[in-house]
Amino acid sequence: MGGETAVTGGRRHESHQEGQIPVQDVIRQLDRLLEQNRADEAETHLEAWLERAAEMGDWRARLTILNELMGFHRSSGKKEKGLSASAEGIRLVRDHGMERTVTGGTTFLNAATTMKAFGVTEEALPYYGEAERIFNRLLEPGDYRFAGLYNNLSLAWTDMGQYEKAESYYRRAMAVLKELPESEMELAVTWVNLACLYEKKERDLSRREERTGDCLNRALACLDGPDCKRDGYYAFTCTKCAPTFGHFGYFLAERELKRRAEAIYGGIRHEQHEGA
Repeated sequence: MGGETAVTGGRRHESHQEGQIPVQDVIRQLDRLLEQNRADEAETHLEAWLERAAEMGDWRARLTILNELMGFHRSSGKKEKGLSASAEGIRLVRDHGMERTVTGGTTFLNAATTMKAFGVTEEALPYYGEAERIFNRLLEPGDYRFAGLYNNLSLAWTDMGQYEKAESYYRRAMAVLKELPESEMELAVTWVNLACLYEKKERDLSRREERTGDCLNRALACLDGPDCKRDGYYAFTCTKCAPTFGHFGYFLAERELKRRAEAIYGGIRHEQHEGA
């Protein structure tokens, strides 16, 4: 699951004077930038607020922003920055005794996923384990956060060649997502990931083609659903899934998903320009 260059708005300045970072404002602005596909400005936005949080000693805000940076750097492929944000987030959790909180579990999950994305999967597994233990203890079984945990654990076990474990976690993720409202985008990504798993797992060519094809068709059905909101998140999901369709030879689907994403981003930019 795009910027602003610095601080904007009088309300934010007032919050600074009170000694607390306006985290929700920061995240809302980040979401707006990402919806407009303004990645460079989004990075500047997060890094400016991270520095401000450090200056003010607001470690909770700093932890929130570090979690956002982990995801951002994963998406942009910035290994050094991503691993640095992960290490700093883990340190904050340890330093402030948050190892048995949902926030701590979420940070471990985000850090592990970032580590896995940058090729250090074996080192990431203990943090996935910590996140799973925390979530199992503190969250209801159908909580949406389990879907993210299970999906990312699946990817990690796939990297480790543990395909049966990976498939088991994908199935768990789907079981959670199917009970959640407006989960079509997450289901589409899960089906695409499962197709990639079957490419590695299935040795028989005909069975491999059958299973990967079924997964991709199910992913498309999610993306074509009549209830899908065609917004920035939809565009992001199309962009994320499109290369996999191309990889499996679904070139028309790949082009269509890219077209949809470009049309949505273009519309958002136009609305922003009109409202300026």
